[in-house]
Amino acid sequence: MTYTRDWDTAQVGFGPEVRELIATALTPREPSLVVRAGTYVVDPPFFGNGDIGRLAVCGAVNDLAATGADPRHLALGIVLEAGLPLDLVHRLTASVREAAAEAGVAVTAVDTQVVRAGEADRVYVTATAFGERAGPALGPDRVRPGDRVLVTGPLGDHAAHLVSLRDGLGYEYHVPSDCAPLNDLLREVRADLHHALPAAGGGLAETLRLTAAARGLTLRVDESAPPVRPGTRVALATRGLAPLDAACAGSLCLFVPPDRTGTVLTALRAHPRGRHAAVVGEVTADRRGDVEYVTPDGARPRTPSAGPLPERLL
Repeated sequence: MTYTRDWDTAQVGFGPEVRELIATALTPREPSLVVRAGTYVVDPPFFGNGDIGRLAVCGAVNDLAATGADPRHLALGIVLEAGLPLDLVHRLTASVREAAAEAGVAVTAVDTQVVRAGEADRVYVTATAFGERAGPALGPDRVRPGDRVLVTGPLGDHAAHLVSLRDGLGYEYHVPSDCAPLNDLLREVRADLHHALPAAGGGLAETLRLTAAARGLTLRVDESAPPVRPGTRVALATRGLAPLDAACAGSLCLFVPPDRTGTVLTALRAHPRGRHAAVVGEVTADRRGDVEYVTPDGARPRTPSAGPLPERLL
């Protein structure tokens, strides 16, 4: 976050810290009711094995489930560009229904607005998930030294699918988007977790950075440990992207006490969405609040991807 002050005027850059500041200021703290809202834009909004409707439903459900709550209802706001073909509108509504049914939630409110042609990239969606607290809240404040860092699935599939589709690389036929609701998977293991976060827009690297900064502890991560499909790695490399920086729509980052790691891994791998779950690192007692990546050459700070991050992946 950038912050500058000139007399009585303050300006802040719109990074993750600002989004968290706004959420903290505006969200009521009801112990039994949990609400998570997200605005979804994606280029292209209709892709190989999904679309922006599925992405919005899954994203809102996963964000809420990662708090330790059970998602129950969804409210959607949809902005359509004038001239959108009717068959794409039908595809969008069918996708939302199917994703909601898969997640076990009900769409209970929808509002739609139409803007003039050229004022939107076909369709934008805002999704708000409502749920009930099902036990202790998961969060970075519960992370402890010694906790193991796990991922529930391969990294970067969603980003690789969209990059390939946009650039005409052909990998999208071999690497589908991993967009999926993960509340059922989380329900199997949440009693053994300290913290959970989707490895979404900024990928696993950003998720780890935010957690380390919020908790004030240093994470040590084996850079070669996260599972990555070969086609995904190749597709991302064409844009100079590393899998650690790539958006995921169906993978979670979990923080697990060391004595429960084996139990959690077994439960994850028994679930269709968690077959490739892996331990990728641990939490240390170092108070720098940073992420240290271990390579065959030793531990070092990690350099972000050389290529520009693809815009509007999530």
